[in-house]
Amino acid sequence: MYESYYGFHEKPFNLTPDPKYLYLSARHTEAFAHLEFGRRERGGFIVITGEVGTGKTTLARYFLGNLGEEAATAVVLYPALSAAELLRSILEDLHAPAASESLKELVDALHRFLLESHAAGRNVVLLIDEAQDLSAEVLEQIRLISNLETDTEKLIQIVLMGQSELRELLGRRELRQLAQRVTARYHLAPLNREETEGYVRHRLRVAGGEDKVAFSPAALSAVHRHSGGVPRLVNLICDRALLGGYVQGRRAIDAVMVRRAAREVGGEAAQRPRGLRSAAAAWSLAAVMAGAFAFSVLSRGPASATAVPTAPDRVGTQASPTSLPASPAPATLLPPGATSDLASLLLSLSREASLESALGSVQALWGPGALERSALRTHLEQVRRLDLPVVLEMFHPARRDTCYLALLRIDGERGVVADGQGGTRSVSLPEIDRLWTRQALFLWRDFEALDGGRDEARTAAFTRASLARLGYATAASELSSAVARFQGDTELTVDGLVGNRTLMALYSLGLYARPRLSGKSS
Repeated sequence: MYESYYGFHEKPFNLTPDPKYLYLSARHTEAFAHLEFGRRERGGFIVITGEVGTGKTTLARYFLGNLGEEAATAVVLYPALSAAELLRSILEDLHAPAASESLKELVDALHRFLLESHAAGRNVVLLIDEAQDLSAEVLEQIRLISNLETDTEKLIQIVLMGQSELRELLGRRELRQLAQRVTARYHLAPLNREETEGYVRHRLRVAGGEDKVAFSPAALSAVHRHSGGVPRLVNLICDRALLGGYVQGRRAIDAVMVRRAAREVGGEAAQRPRGLRSAAAAWSLAAVMAGAFAFSVLSRGPASATAVPTAPDRVGTQASPTSLPASPAPATLLPPGATSDLASLLLSLSREASLESALGSVQALWGPGALERSALRTHLEQVRRLDLPVVLEMFHPARRDTCYLALLRIDGERGVVADGQGGTRSVSLPEIDRLWTRQALFLWRDFEALDGGRDEARTAAFTRASLARLGYATAASELSSAVARFQGDTELTVDGLVGNRTLMALYSLGLYARPRLSGKSS
């Protein structure tokens, strides 16, 4: 009714879970990071929970949309099924026919499909929404499905998404076998006040209404207060407020209009669960640590765009089975109407071409010769410490995929990045940090030709000398513990072994001639 009046190309606050409207708040970013981490871990279950209306289904669709064509997916939206019905539903989604309807044949057909997919290099992901409604019988069947594996990895990654009751369900003693197989879990809380404001502005922008209608600061505050930061309730209230603005012929939405809209949508918004009110208040006072998207580690050797799957990244404290290393909180969102050179650049880049271009830009700084590669899930301070030009995986809420950017130099709070067309651009470093997935690919030179640490005698001698220069005890019997202390100080996985990443860190702190992010002479 009001779309043409405000200049929208569609209603901005529809309740349908459209992935393009996903607002990547710190918690949604972290939830997505857990999904990607669990998928690439190729281990057990991934569990995402959240109260009604917090955006789980939209997040699920965004996750599925980013899997790529090489992944086979099965989605169960209505889990009130028997074990046989569940298997039939999965096989139908995977286009894998079964010879009969017996439970054994259904399982055998799924197993054959998984083995064929594994041989072809395809990932298979099963996502079950509203999983709190699963019966004990079906949960047991899902656990048995997760047993389908090779000697080294699972053949299928299973994602369970549901309301808070799912956490209680998995806490039952009779389901402890399934609960013990959860490799990543995250509870999606409501948005805080700042995120609620960003969410409203984001949806207006995606619908084409930026600068055509505005919610006053008091109106946005009222939206958060009456919705508790629950996206579904935000949508209901804002949709009704826009309708009220249309009826009154007003393009500026104030707090009075929002309060009236909250009353009109009824008790759902005005009387949200008490737990949500307290959760929203708690989140509005706490800093939320942003997670990271998964990053495909690139094959070792000279710069190219070839990607291969990898084990989980090893940076910071070692990732526990159910958590990801924390990253610094993202920078504040841009104010309404502000333009971003970085945002426009990210929207202009293609995923494949940007990767090749970014690698080439970093390679050019090093000059001719083969380079090693190390992929890290990291944060900006560690990037500064390593002081190496780096390829960053970037995202933008308006994109369905990610792209890549070469960070060539840091000047205070500005970063110099390659623009993908042979030039460079100076952009805000906090803005880079906000739109960075926390995945970084470092290119570096093995100056001593240690072959990634495989030349054990020469590697030990080099490591001992390097650590001594850096002030670490290096007696022969203490070399491993000295390496471990160095790894801890540089936020690498602490295992006392000298591999590619530890060598890269040692070289980066050495006296070798190399390009530096800081721009200092080598």
